[in-house]
Amino acid sequence: MQQQVLDQENVDVQPQADNLLSTYQVASGLARWAISRGLLPQLPVEVDNAYLADIPPIALPREAEAILQHRGIESIAYNSSSRMIFFYTTRKVTQKELKSLPVSLHRNGLSFPHGSIDDVGKGALISQGANYATHQSPAGNHYTCGSSISPGNDASAGTLGALVRLADGLMYGLTNNHVSALCSHVEIGTPILAPGVADVQANGLDPFTLGFHVKALDMHHGSVGNINIGLNTDAAVFRIKDELNVSSMQGNHFDTPIAVVDPIEGMRVAKVGRTTGATRGQIVSKDLRPSGVTYHSQRHGFSSVMWFANVFTIHGAGSEFSLSGDSGSLVVQVDENNRPVAAVGLIFAGGPDSSAPGGGKSMMLPLRPMLEALEATLVGGHNV
Repeated sequence: MQQQVLDQENVDVQPQADNLLSTYQVASGLARWAISRGLLPQLPVEVDNAYLADIPPIALPREAEAILQHRGIESIAYNSSSRMIFFYTTRKVTQKELKSLPVSLHRNGLSFPHGSIDDVGKGALISQGANYATHQSPAGNHYTCGSSISPGNDASAGTLGALVRLADGLMYGLTNNHVSALCSHVEIGTPILAPGVADVQANGLDPFTLGFHVKALDMHHGSVGNINIGLNTDAAVFRIKDELNVSSMQGNHFDTPIAVVDPIEGMRVAKVGRTTGATRGQIVSKDLRPSGVTYHSQRHGFSSVMWFANVFTIHGAGSEFSLSGDSGSLVVQVDENNRPVAAVGLIFAGGPDSSAPGGGKSMMLPLRPMLEALEATLVGGHNV
């Protein structure tokens, strides 16, 4: 690959339309420049070449480089729909510094929010209201998707994302690996409790065995060059003990759509989760390079960084889209009337984001690869 640097101070950075670079290409060029200047950590060359466009480095002005050197870059994300590129900084950029940073490059907007990804499985859970819901149908009362679950022997709580059927025709609950399998440490056959152990309380719903852990998709940990990042995801399934106990309703808000589409930047979305309940938002960006997320399982003395490709960032409408405990929530595409259209992913992490309503971003992994790996199909219309 040609290693010349396109310097904003020395070249025309607003090319003619027939030479217009895509947002992904510009973001890749900026990332290659940031890596070359020590502003971003260098991943193995073959990894960066797999996720960055084959384009020469594109430099920001020297003053901008000095500011980013001082503030630090956590990650770079982009939105092809709005032609925006986001430099997430380790320390917040001041208003004075913002005046010295470029607002556009190659017909793409530039933004410099402060943000990072929180550790998963560490810290106290919170609750903003009811952490589970039941739905009344002609067949009785049923525990819904979007509600609290956990392994029966762990004082934790996450979210039941959806119901699925595997090739054996049986019904299973779908959530994150780190929710029901504690990063692949839960023994097969372990009861999955509803509500989750952390949400069992006086005068609440009597906890019951919703199902039994069956399978968790691989979450390989280790140095980036020694693992296949492309295979990493955060999903697990548990066999439903009694199909009469559950409903495919997401809380009491909408039924789980059975169509699946791939997420794209700009998509309007919604979810129902254990902590924040029903929320709406928008996919605002896609991480350019693989994202490292630190996971903890206190029960098993486990702590490690997992790397994921194809991570999407969601901002909520007016407040956070999700918080701790919402992990496993099913994210669905909605139309202009906020009606669910199709399922797109699972919430698996989040963190601070100075540009987001409520000051927090939600991180999502695409659903389709999870379902394909599990040979699973979504269930809708069940006990609704």
